[in-house]
This record gives sequence, structure tokens and C-alpha cells, in this order.
Amino acid sequence: MQDALEEALGGTCEGKRVLFLCGTGNNGGDGFAAARLFLRRGGKPTVWMLNEPKTADAKTNLQWLRLLPEVEIVNFTSACETGASLDDPSLRHPFDAYVDALLGTGFRGKPEGLLPAMMAVPHRFNKMDDPVPVIAVDIPSGIDGKTGATYGAFVCADITVTFNAPKPGLYLTQRREAVGKIVVADIGLRDMKPWHNDPLLIDNPEINCETLLPASLRLLGKRALQAHKGDCGRVLIYAGKMGMTGAAAMCAKAAVAAGAGLTTIACEKEIIPILQTLVPNAMCIEIGEAVQNPPAYDVFAVGCGLGQSEEIWQNILKLWDVEKPSVWDADALNLLAKHEMKLGEKAVITPHPGEAARLLGWRISEIMADRLKAARALAEKYECAAILKSDVSVICGTEGGELKYYLNTVGTPALAKGGSGDALTGILAAVLGDSGFSYLDAAALACLWHGMAGIVGEEKFGQRELTTDQLISCLHDAERWGRGEIPAPTCYR
Repeated sequence: MQDALEEALGGTCEGKRVLFLCGTGNNGGDGFAAARLFLRRGGKPTVWMLNEPKTADAKTNLQWLRLLPEVEIVNFTSACETGASLDDPSLRHPFDAYVDALLGTGFRGKPEGLLPAMMAVPHRFNKMDDPVPVIAVDIPSGIDGKTGATYGAFVCADITVTFNAPKPGLYLTQRREAVGKIVVADIGLRDMKPWHNDPLLIDNPEINCETLLPASLRLLGKRALQAHKGDCGRVLIYAGKMGMTGAAAMCAKAAVAAGAGLTTIACEKEIIPILQTLVPNAMCIEIGEAVQNPPAYDVFAVGCGLGQSEEIWQNILKLWDVEKPSVWDADALNLLAKHEMKLGEKAVITPHPGEAARLLGWRISEIMADRLKAARALAEKYECAAILKSDVSVICGTEGGELKYYLNTVGTPALAKGGSGDALTGILAAVLGDSGFSYLDAAALACLWHGMAGIVGEEKFGQRELTTDQLISCLHDAERWGRGEIPAPTCYR
């Protein structure tokens, strides 16, 4: 905490004035401790506490702080009862930073009483033309630590110093600008080796949740020297119709680029010449022939630009083999919503929030309010692995009978463009066909690779300008980045 605060203050605490806003729980106790340590580094802390602390640790930290006469401590509740006002000029010291230690991860609901006024202090006191940093302790006050939801007032932080492990709400909140830069502080409770994924702290010990890190991509490994195309996965893609040929092409191109040994597109006869021009590395087969005599495949990918007729649904059922890995996207998901059935543990579904809402019969607002819950509901309802796509994708499924989540926080708004999802489907199909990973781990790695390629593409081509073709062309550099062979793009650091 102190290192992050010192860095935010320009590299030194000496002589700097910082206002610590402290609640009555353990988060407030952390604020009291931070103020004491700030003083030891030469800083001049002022502490405003909501009221007398309620937890044992917070009480102890306040007792130690009160032994230091240099620290100004104001009980905000008592001050207001005696007529003090935020508009009192004597309270408005020229602070160099604000520390938010009002509410921690255990808070649920809407801040009430004096809390909203205290939460507003950094924003009321801060100068618009020359703002100073706001640092949150563990999580910005008012943001739900699990879901990221806000139900009233919340603090907008420039930096959030979270202890031991990130909390899902830091990534899943719709108020991402309020979180700022996330700094994970090591407090000695776990191994924080940089090549490990980051476990996330959830207030349910039965839930295993991790964030994905770029270094995880090295798990893709390298192929054996004697590998041939038959060893590298045969992918069958049922996709595309007239007017939506590009979706099938992007899916197939991504599968080829991500390493599929043999890629075959089953499609309408009319678009075969187009696809063979766009994706010369893929084979094409007319859908009627494919249904009558399905090509041999290791992975089935379905849905990109496909259409939603009953005939298409029947074709899907004839091509799909529950005993083989499958990836369901786009129109296949919309058809699945109309013909609900269990897909089995070898299937992965890849809905965006709108498709997820149709699959579950929920409103989109309900999906976004608790993405962990929504991803779990998808995985359980269809008995498969689920990728709930968004700015932060949630990957959920069971592994060894245990529920597990991954969050992919590695991505960019450059991916907010038609075709990105088609590319992910192709990448995932290739990874499933050419790896020994579990279906859940393969889904996680495909999402990570896709997001990293987007970041590489943003660096090369621009956030607005990146096309899906260019995204696919960046898969190699993304893999090299994951292996540590090239540095991370500057837009990610």
C-alpha cells in the first residue's frame, strides 16, 4: 500500500499531506495502519473516520494511531453533530492525495447515512484543473467485491491496492473507470510467481476463480518435430450463408492460423466459391453432402453467420457428435435457446450478453449485474463449459466435479467489432483439436490468446482500425509475447 501511495505522490512521501477516509470495519483498520506507516515515511496524514471502529483489528490500529500526536484524527459523525460542515474552509487542507478506506469487500447494498458524504470528499475537494490521486484500499467504496455492482454512491479511484488477490468485482464492475489501476499487494499469504494465474478472492470457499495472465499462453507448448497435419486436429465448421459468408471465412481463417491441421467448412453450395477464395487453406463441402456423409473431424464448430431455420437446426443435430468436442456460437446459440437440451461436458458455448439472455430467459441487465452467476447458470443449464463474452469474459464449467471460473481481463476495445467472435470460435476449435487440455482450460487459453492478439493488433493497426483479418495475423506475435520472446505491447503495460 505504502509503495503505491509513494509512487502516486511522485516517488516520495516526505512532507506530503494525505487525507485518509476510514470506515468502522476492517477496511477502516487498514486505513488507520496505512496512515501510521505513511507518517513513518515522512508524510503528514490526516484521518477522518466515519465513527468509532467496530472490529477488533480496526480498534487496535486506531489505538496505535492515537499514540502519535502528529496525526490529526477527526470523528466525522461527532464533528457533524457539533455543527461541522464540509463547506468549512478549515477542513479543506491542500491535500496531495486521498485514501479511501471506508468500505471493504464485505459491504453489500446502498451506502446510507453519512457514508455518501464521506465518499464524496475526494471528488468535492479535488481541483478539477489540477486533480490529485485517489487511492482505494482493497476496493473502491460502494463497489460490490463479488459482482462489481453499485447501488448508490461509490468512490472513483485512480489506483486500487487490493490485498493478496484481486476481487472479481474489480474486473466485472460496469464502473471500470472507478477502479483505476489495480495493484495486487503481497501480504505473504500465497505464491505470487508472475507465471501463475491470479486467484481471485470470493466470499465462498467452494468457488475456484482465477484471472488469466499473458504468461499462461506458454502452456500452448510447441509441437513435436515429427507432427503432421493429421496430428494437429481436424476441425469441421458448419457456418455461413449468402450475405454472411465473411463470418464463416473469419472462423475458418482463425482455425487455420491457430494451428488446426485440417479445416473443413460445411456450407451452402452457393457460397463455396467465395469461401475457397477467401480461405484457400480450408476445404469446403456442400451441407447436403456433409449431412449425408459427415466428414471425419475431431472438433465441430457451429453457428457463425449460419441462419436460424428449422432445417439448419436439424443439420446441426446430424453433424454434431456428443462424444467429440464442439464449439457453439452465434446462430447455433439462438437455435439452442429455442430447442433447449444438454450439450455435455465436451461442448463449449460462447454467448455474448444478448445471446446469454435468450439462453437463460433473463434480461440483459440481469446478466450484466452478476456475470459469475450468469456464467454458472449457463454451464449448469446446458451441462457444458460456458464463455460469457464481454469486456471481461467469464469462463465457467466443472473440472473433476468442482466448479471453476476463469476471468479473462486481457483484452481491448479494439475487439468491439463484428467478426471478433467468429475468430474466437475458430481459435477455440483449433486449441481443442490440438491440445491435451481440459475443455475448460482450452476455452480459457483461447480467450486469452484472442485478447492478447487484440492488444498486439491495437498496437500495430490502431484501436478503431483493427480488422478481424489483422487480428488473426497477430496470433503469432501474441504467442511470442506469452512465451516471453518479445515484450508486451506498450498499450498494455
